[in-house]
Amino acid sequence: MQPKLISAIIPAYNAEKYLSQAIDSVLAQTYRPIEIVVTDDGSTDFTAAIARSYPEVRNVHQSNQGPPVARNTGLRNSTGEMIAFLDADDYWPPHYLMVQSQYLAKHGELGCVVGRFQNFIEIGTEKPDWVAEYMLEEDAVSLGLQASLIHRWVFDKVGAFNERYRIADDVEWFFRVREAGISIGFTSSIMVCRRIHDANISQDQRAVARATIRILKEHMDRKRGRRLEALPGVPI
Repeated sequence: MQPKLISAIIPAYNAEKYLSQAIDSVLAQTYRPIEIVVTDDGSTDFTAAIARSYPEVRNVHQSNQGPPVARNTGLRNSTGEMIAFLDADDYWPPHYLMVQSQYLAKHGELGCVVGRFQNFIEIGTEKPDWVAEYMLEEDAVSLGLQASLIHRWVFDKVGAFNERYRIADDVEWFFRVREAGISIGFTSSIMVCRRIHDANISQDQRAVARATIRILKEHMDRKRGRRLEALPGVPI
């Protein structure tokens, strides 16, 4: 059976310091075939020039509109049957796409598979208050979009990222995936190295908390609406 094309989508905003390492980590994957789409989200540095320097990369430019819009732009400009997202300041180990694609091939009932990621602090960056010590331990990992491989049909079913959320848009999307009854698999390997530095969106923990509360409320409202719809004669 011919391997399926995987689209690696990298949203990038003023990422000249890290983008080459991110792209190189995609090119170093043991899996093929891959297409790489970099969405330049209105960068004012050399992000676009770096992306254009790679003949393997499709560089798409847009005005600065935030991560969810950049991810959606990458989706529209990609053609792979499977989708993987990588933040421009992170990188993948070489086995990432091979392990995740093999897992999906063995579990045809799944819409996507999520791996683990390892946090590390950029040299010269002081540990932020929101980063607990356990988050930096070798065996302490988290789950997230950057370590996920997703069938394109999942986006066809639940939609793209909600562009109202400049923060936690991936969390909101995963809620909709679960609400749609789509099964998610999990692998134990570390699939992405997540860089912590002074410009992380996660630095604004109050904004992250507000977005998370709003996402949870909308999720509960949708669940409540579905329950009431199932009861004839009950007004919503």
